[in-house]
Amino acid sequence: MLWKLLQLSVFITVMFTGIYYEWTPNGYVLTLLSLGASFAATLILSEFFRLLKWASQARRRLLGQQRLQHRPPGRW
Repeated sequence: MLWKLLQLSVFITVMFTGIYYEWTPNGYVLTLLSLGASFAATLILSEFFRLLKWASQARRRLLGQQRLQHRPPGRW
C-alpha cells in the first residue's frame, strides 16, 4: 500500500511540475515521463532497502564470527 502511495505522489508531483514549467506541450509525453519517474523512484527505493537488509545481515554474521573468536578460554 505504501509503495502505491509513493508511486502516486511521485506521479502527481512530476505531472504538476511538468504542467507548471511547461516541459512539453504533449500531455502523453508528460504522462510517460511521470510514469517513468514513479517507476524509477520505486525501483531505487526498493533497492536501497534491499541493500540495508543485506548490510544488516552481513554485519550480524561478521559480529557473530568475531564473538566466537574472542571468547575467553575455559568459558562457554
